[in-house]
Amino acid sequence: EKMAPRRSRTRIILTFLSISSFFLCIPATHAPKEGGFNAEAWLRRFGYLPQASGQMSAMQSAQMLAKAISRMQRYYRLEVTGELDAATVAPHRAMHQPRCGLPDLLPSDLDGDARRKRYVTTAQRWDKDHITYSILTQQIPSSLGERRTLDTIRKALDMWQRVTPLTFKELPAVPSSNQSALADIMLLFASGFHGDMSLFDGPGGSLAHAFYPGPGMGGDTHFDADEHWTLDSQSEEGIDLFLVAVHELGHALGLEHSENPSAVMAPLYRWRHTHNFTLHEDDVQGMQDIYGPPELRPLPPQPATTVRTGLPDDQPPDICDGDFDTVTLLRGEMFVFKGRWFWRVRSNRVLDNYPMPISVFWVGLPSDIDAAYERHDGKFVFFKDDQFWLFREADVLPGYPQPLRAYGNGVPVHKIDTAIWWEPNGYTYFFSGDRYWRFNEQTRSTDSDFPKPNSRWGRIPDSPKGAFLSDDSAFTYFYHGSSYWRFDNRREADKGYPRSILKDFMGCSGAPDPKPDPEEEVNVVVTAADGETKVMTLVMVVVPLVLVLGILVLVYAVLRTLQDKEPPRALVHCKRSLQDWV
Repeated sequence: EKMAPRRSRTRIILTFLSISSFFLCIPATHAPKEGGFNAEAWLRRFGYLPQASGQMSAMQSAQMLAKAISRMQRYYRLEVTGELDAATVAPHRAMHQPRCGLPDLLPSDLDGDARRKRYVTTAQRWDKDHITYSILTQQIPSSLGERRTLDTIRKALDMWQRVTPLTFKELPAVPSSNQSALADIMLLFASGFHGDMSLFDGPGGSLAHAFYPGPGMGGDTHFDADEHWTLDSQSEEGIDLFLVAVHELGHALGLEHSENPSAVMAPLYRWRHTHNFTLHEDDVQGMQDIYGPPELRPLPPQPATTVRTGLPDDQPPDICDGDFDTVTLLRGEMFVFKGRWFWRVRSNRVLDNYPMPISVFWVGLPSDIDAAYERHDGKFVFFKDDQFWLFREADVLPGYPQPLRAYGNGVPVHKIDTAIWWEPNGYTYFFSGDRYWRFNEQTRSTDSDFPKPNSRWGRIPDSPKGAFLSDDSAFTYFYHGSSYWRFDNRREADKGYPRSILKDFMGCSGAPDPKPDPEEEVNVVVTAADGETKVMTLVMVVVPLVLVLGILVLVYAVLRTLQDKEPPRALVHCKRSLQDWV
């Protein structure tokens, strides 16, 4: 069937679906269980154990089985024992979880045990950017409905379209007279045996499978019609079609399974909220490794009489123009935001394929953000107006955005211009207008004697648009417009600033230098009253104690020395004379 012409493929599939619906003895859900769960069969099915050879000795078979178990344990981050111990075959472990029907490993992966990649790409890919698809509606479960199912598949394809140059178009499943060819990807629901030698097994177990890109059945995606399918569920009951479709269509576009358990392409089904759903960075990198990043759409021609007052949304800005919404460091890398775009800057150079639309990388994050920072726990916080968003890598957490007042007690509730977690003392600083607040991440509250004026940091401007630390945390940089100011974290405001952030950080060699601030005395007081560190507090307590202890030891030593020495004769004579007198 893999070699069948694409036009006859629909007839073949429909025939198999009809046959399987009449012969109830065929579906795997009706086959009797033999001896309960068969772990060895599971290992063979999902690629950990090769097919048995009749010429293999019992010892060789045992060694091969132990290797297969070790591979599986390593893949799912279990303790590697090489044995089917209780932790490996427990009901809540991988062998009993609902999952994709494709194997985790290919035969070529069994040559060694050191395979520790994240995403994995196949050698198969579509040789075009415009891909068509069709959906056979014969066995769509009634719990979903045809309309909602079609919308869900479109939504799942959109997730991959956002991060690649690919586009997708739906075609009728049964070709009409004016349709020249069948779609590249066929999607269907089926039960048990359905014509591709990969039987479905009823509720649980294998949920779906897909074929990698190629001719014939390449790209086709099949779902087990006997599953309890749901959509937009607020709980873990049932199997969410959208989550499974995103995964299987990843296979249909050329991705294998990922060993990252948080990735969409991980083999086990993992329920998560689908509201504001985003692909994991591992999935994005894998798909872009095959097809590259999304291409910007060309601008339509404009009439000669059209007058623009700014850049259109589809035209990326030039980083050397400056005037960014905010500049921050995330994972030690500079991120620069402007409008609906952002750049990544490393070693005074903008990375290739940037700027990128914010909505492609951080789905659910709006344009024109005010501030962003990496929190002490590694999560990213974004601010706009009186709201904030919390992201884990590229995934927005459920329930966001939230109002600023929910972030903590005392936080400015109308707008935050700049935020920074200040490593020298472990506090977070929020800047708004001409004032700043010091925030304790543990107590989720600002200190009671804040806000204070920005002038305590030197000559930094009001409403700074970015703040970030140097690699060694010795300096703090504040950004505004096209300039930046440097603050020595030893509580000194550096002279000779502002300087051009475009020239010094973004590689814009022709950018003009800003006019330095006048050389005048500045009252810098980010000191013990504001910037005291935990180390300084410890020193202030420990040093006096050490000095007092030293003095006590010295006095004790002197007294002991005097006691051990023989008294002088004159002192003894005087003592006896006094006794006689008394």
